Amino acid sequence: MEERKINTAEYIKTIKESPERKRSYAFFGFSVLVVIALIVFAVRPTVTTITRINKEIKEKERVNTLLENKVTTLNELDKQYAPNKEAFDDLEMIFPAGDNFSLLLANIELVTTRNGHKLSSVSFDRYKGREYDITTKALKPYTITFSARGKEENILSFLQELEDLPMYPVIESFSYSTETADDGTNAFTVSLRIYHVDNVNFYR
Repeated sequence: MEERKINTAEYIKTIKESPERKRSYAFFGFSVLVVIALIVFAVRPTVTTITRINKEIKEKERVNTLLENKVTTLNELDKQYAPNKEAFDDLEMIFPAGDNFSLLLANIELVTTRNGHKLSSVSFDRYKGREYDITTKALKPYTITFSARGKEENILSFLQELEDLPMYPVIESFSYSTETADDGTNAFTVSLRIYHVDNVNFYR
């Protein structure tokens, strides 16, 4: 009979403890849900933010490296430019920006007069001949055509002096009239390929 009372007491105790265990399980389950919610709504956005910030830092480092390389390159170019500044300053006269060919015209007139010829007309135009491969994209070909009169024996030296000009003109065509005037001169036309810089602000 005593053994039966003990079993009954334990059974009653177990029944009393059951709600407490249920509450414990419920609390544990709630805690798990809270932890999951924190991971989803707090930790994950934080990880995403950290990842984004790391990417931005790497991008800024890449940009800074590029800028440092450009600054280094500019400094090296400046060191190379300094001792050759005078020669570079002359480039604007040799390869003018835009359509300013005043120096070339002055030289052509000088060469023409020196060889006993008389300049009659000059015209400029966009180059319409074949394409030429040059090492720089800054220079563009241009065409100058001029007519003059002079003695036949001076024409060859005149053409040679033209090609020796510092602007590096190239004779594209030459036409010569066989009709000799009373003063012993003949008319001729010369077409030159010259180079200039399209960008008017190139030397600024």
